[in-house]
Amino acid sequence: MSADARPEYQAVRHVLTAPQIAHRTAQYIHADDFDFAGLEGEVATMSGGEALLIRVARELWLAEACVGLSALVNRLDPLSFERVLDALRAGRGYDLRAGAANFADARPGVAA
Repeated sequence: MSADARPEYQAVRHVLTAPQIAHRTAQYIHADDFDFAGLEGEVATMSGGEALLIRVARELWLAEACVGLSALVNRLDPLSFERVLDALRAGRGYDLRAGAANFADARPGVAA
């Protein structure tokens, strides 16, 4: 399976392509990996919410705990919060194209 087809890749890509940061993250998204060292340079001039999205993506990809749940709840705007929830779903293998109402059907055997 190619990296871009793996659920964890799709989850990270979903976060990094959020509309408010996509123009700054595009060059760091590769076909099989992400350049988080390069993204760190971008974080220095991002808003707190934008930087938090980068940290969420990093944690999803590298499994390095750096984002607390309270930060997600208290610091993300509603659209970014929903994008992170969708990324978590994608990381579990759900098809985001199916829509929220179809998550139970999108991955048989896994409760939504």
